[in-house]
Amino acid sequence: MSRPLRIEFPGAVYHVMNRGNSRQKTFLSREDYERFLTTLGEAHDLWGVEVFAYCLMSNHYHLCLRTPEGKLSRIMRHVDGLYTQRFNRAHRRDGALFRGRYKAIVVEAEAYLASVVRYIHLNPVEAGLAKSPEEYPWSSHRVYLRKKLAPAWLKVGEMLGRFGGIREFHEFVLLGNDELIEEFYRRGRQVPVLGREAFCDRIRGQVRRMDREHPRYERKGLRPSVERVLKGVAAAYGVDAEGSLRGQRGVSNEARKVGMYLVKRMCDLTLQETAERFRVGSYGVVGWACHGVRSRIEVDKGFKRRVEAIEKKVNQQKI
Repeated sequence: MSRPLRIEFPGAVYHVMNRGNSRQKTFLSREDYERFLTTLGEAHDLWGVEVFAYCLMSNHYHLCLRTPEGKLSRIMRHVDGLYTQRFNRAHRRDGALFRGRYKAIVVEAEAYLASVVRYIHLNPVEAGLAKSPEEYPWSSHRVYLRKKLAPAWLKVGEMLGRFGGIREFHEFVLLGNDELIEEFYRRGRQVPVLGREAFCDRIRGQVRRMDREHPRYERKGLRPSVERVLKGVAAAYGVDAEGSLRGQRGVSNEARKVGMYLVKRMCDLTLQETAERFRVGSYGVVGWACHGVRSRIEVDKGFKRRVEAIEKKVNQQKI
């Protein structure tokens, strides 16, 4: 099974989710919910993790948090692992409690933090467990309405400061999720970043390694667009982007071949998908073009430098 793509850096904000193994319940009693929150507080003491919102459901949880030091994997290993130990000890069981592969979405705080907090607080309402978010006892919304009860690790003040007060924040949540957020989470297989294009570009630079061990939908979510790659190829060869797509029988078009190679490589497309973008009827044409570019890179240092320079400029947005 593919392993999730982890994007970690100091100051990152995440929406973190995990479910019970085989959808089993992860909270069976009031004490279980309290144990999980205690464990979350311990993560704050150890790594300074700051929580903006939480919602603990019977068989899964949602967290919105910031990691001042990075280390999300270490933090979640502590939270999930230590809570599992406490749960197993309390209920005289053993074995894994969570699926093990928590989902983490990097959030552009300026644009989407408030919307993610609202989405988390509305989960019990959407699930039919409460008529209004403040009625559900195991989400942070009711703590926001009683600010003095907030633990040190819950960043109530920072979030309320965005709205001017408790009433304004509560009214914002009651408005319901906007369509963009609803559509993002309806996909089921979310890309690992929620943000505007410029933010996604910055995050792309934080990802040191993406390979086929990661789910393809996550890899594609952080790849540059086909249009951006073609723009980079066109700039390097002094042609228009549309020209790098066109082929002419009997005429060699180096820009087009390099474009096929880089689009397939950088945009994580299949041969067939690449063929469709370049308007050729057979993916074999793309395969031969990519093979030719790879072969020339191995023997022609000048050509290799040119291709690498295009790739670098695309990644750095200097095109």
